[in-house]
Amino acid sequence: MEYRRELARAVGGEVHAFEMLSEAEARELIELFHAARDNEGRALRRAIDAALTAMPVSLRKVTRRIIFGS
Repeated sequence: MEYRRELARAVGGEVHAFEMLSEAEARELIELFHAARDNEGRALRRAIDAALTAMPVSLRKVTRRIIFGS
């Protein structure tokens, strides 16, 4: 039942369809969910780096500071 609870936390609430999943299916789904989230984070970092690389060197540091703080 632990994987079903983790799925509910990951999506922000109870989803009744999760109760129909076996523990193995729920585990696989949560692993896929985490992998997709990690992949999205990596893709976002690559896109940000590519955008900043396209800027003049003198503006990169200040732009990164404006966007992300400190």
